[in-house]
Amino acid sequence: MIKKLFRSQFHSLLASQRRNLQNLSALVILNFLTAGLSFVTTVKIANVIGKESFGNLAYAIALGMYGQAFVRYGIDRTLVRDLIHYPHRFAELVAGSLLLRGGIQLLVIVGLLIWKFTFDASGALSWGLVAVVVAYSLKSLDMQPVYDAWLKMGRHAAYNFIQRALYFLLIWMIILWSPNNLSIAWIGFGLLGTEIFYLLLQQKWAFRRIDFGVIKAPLTSVAVDLSKSNFWIWLAAMGALSWGSLNQIILKHYCGAAELGGYAASWQIASVVMLLLVQVGRIGNPAIAHNTRPLTNKKARIHFLVRYSGVMLLVATPICIPLFFFPELILRTIFKPEYASGAGGLRVFAIYMLVLSLGVVASQYVISARMERTYFASVIVGGILSITLCLVLIPRMAGFGAALALLIAHGISMGLYWVAMIQHVRKQR
Repeated sequence: MIKKLFRSQFHSLLASQRRNLQNLSALVILNFLTAGLSFVTTVKIANVIGKESFGNLAYAIALGMYGQAFVRYGIDRTLVRDLIHYPHRFAELVAGSLLLRGGIQLLVIVGLLIWKFTFDASGALSWGLVAVVVAYSLKSLDMQPVYDAWLKMGRHAAYNFIQRALYFLLIWMIILWSPNNLSIAWIGFGLLGTEIFYLLLQQKWAFRRIDFGVIKAPLTSVAVDLSKSNFWIWLAAMGALSWGSLNQIILKHYCGAAELGGYAASWQIASVVMLLLVQVGRIGNPAIAHNTRPLTNKKARIHFLVRYSGVMLLVATPICIPLFFFPELILRTIFKPEYASGAGGLRVFAIYMLVLSLGVVASQYVISARMERTYFASVIVGGILSITLCLVLIPRMAGFGAALALLIAHGISMGLYWVAMIQHVRKQR
């Protein structure tokens, strides 16, 4: 009798979560295939161009992440919520967000050109570096929130896989035929070309399914409204870069490109865990949006948050354990011996990913519950702490200090998310 009841409940749970499981399966398969190719390609790039050049590439990517956050204007964190909460405004929200992001993207390109032609007398800002920054910022124009709101994550992951596969093909052609010619310029322009193709591919499919003819409000006013409602999230997103990107820029300034190369190698391995957390988080984000609607009761919210947190922690733990106990062995096995200096940082990253697995849940809840100022305040506290710790720890501990600053600062910020989330849930009926 008990077995029959358990079997019945199990089948009922599978049936109710069938669509989520299908999406998660597609995301895991496609994104981990992409991640596998990315990891192998990045390792090969690092071993071909050497530690110092790889550090310069990491520096270019760090600048690109600033461009990406600047252009996104927090839309990537709030548009799924808005599309689910206001389905009658679907078309105007999509169009308005693209108008807003497109305008900011233009400013980024103009700013880079002014920097290149006016302030770069030494030639430090190469065209390859410019291409990397533009390619990363262009990714902010993608339609991921729309696909997530439609629960079409698998299709979006397929488009992403196509873009990455084309980029990997280009890089491997250079590596196999003329490895000495591999440079940041080839990498940057390869990224830029495939990124443009990726945007056109996903927008073509999505635009056919959105009736833009129903839009009545002027798109400029929609864009202005989005700029106002996302202002705090945008500032928080810029501040959040003090954790993962600014510390790399500071590390290069104090310790040079070679030290940053070792740090970047460890971060590349940790990014595998982060990718998995991001994919699970994409499934959880629409669910968080549904569970923060006014009609959702307190008991249902708690039940969902406990299950979601448990899944995220379960995903991270099996990968983080070997990273913590065998960091040097892992680095020496994957990279050239010169990258083994990043072992201490990799051990810190293992702890950081465990903390991050729970932090994703709380940050999504805070944003979905429209606690933008709370989110902003938490990020600013962590950002200020991160800058302070980087300036103190990096000159003394180099890459290990940069990793430690990331763990402490972002960990405290995520702890503040959890405090805000728990307090908000307690107030619900």
